[in-house]
Amino acid sequence: MEIPAQKKSVLKRGLGRGIGALLPDVVNSEKGQLQHCQIKHIKADPEQPRRRFDDENLKELAQSIKEHGVIQPLLVKPAAVAGQFILIAGERRLRAATQAGLTEVPVIVMELDDAKGLQLSLIENLQREDLNPLEEALGYNRLINEFSLTHQNVAKILGKSRATITNMLRLLKLAPQVQQAMMDGKLSMGHGRALLALEEEAQQEFALEAVLTNKLSVRELEKMVNRLKKEGKAPEAAAAKKEQNTTLLNEDKQLGTKLEQLFSAKSRIRRLSGGRGRIELEFKSAEELQRILEQLGCR
Repeated sequence: MEIPAQKKSVLKRGLGRGIGALLPDVVNSEKGQLQHCQIKHIKADPEQPRRRFDDENLKELAQSIKEHGVIQPLLVKPAAVAGQFILIAGERRLRAATQAGLTEVPVIVMELDDAKGLQLSLIENLQREDLNPLEEALGYNRLINEFSLTHQNVAKILGKSRATITNMLRLLKLAPQVQQAMMDGKLSMGHGRALLALEEEAQQEFALEAVLTNKLSVRELEKMVNRLKKEGKAPEAAAAKKEQNTTLLNEDKQLGTKLEQLFSAKSRIRRLSGGRGRIELEFKSAEELQRILEQLGCR
């Protein structure tokens, strides 16, 4: 099917600046086929780099889609099963369209191998403005490690400075507990960068607890970090807490694995303060939600 000029323009804007620098043949829209596809025939890519979707933003996008439809086509590739497709770019739009009650969406179907598809998905997501700093850092890291790119390569592709890429990647040196707090939106990038000055994980975790408990500003945290650096070692309470947290993380991983096996769906256990927490089960379609609800005895 010949793609109208207007649709080509939309596709070009949607994929964003820089993708053509890495995959010039892949993003040539004339090599893709524009069509409408039923949502139930589109499966999310398990390698999709984005893991967090803001519920409120999805509701707003769903409302916009109700009024105006899906303006920017999703990018998909054929799946192994005839008539099925794997999503490459546009999972947020797909989720919002489902919420809006749509049964089909416009897609660009392109023949991509797994490597090129992952590259394109990574880059498309990294060009979003609402990415969590840690998600952004993890995306840069995957591009560098999986596709043998340099910091300068990634900077050029995404239209950023090399220093920006390097500074974001430094966040991955933070303790796992600190990274999780950033992923959950509890800790800002400024707080994370301040904690990088602490070499011991126990010190970082002790400072993290202080930030979350006392709602410390970045400036207040920087002062605390300076005091901890002068002490030269982590407080004993922090070391004990680190051991306790490590035990809990291992237990949560084991329980998460059991839940995934039981429901055949991705699961996550999130611990909150005061011994509270929640269990999350991910579903990618209305049918999958129905199956999980039946297993839970809710239907």
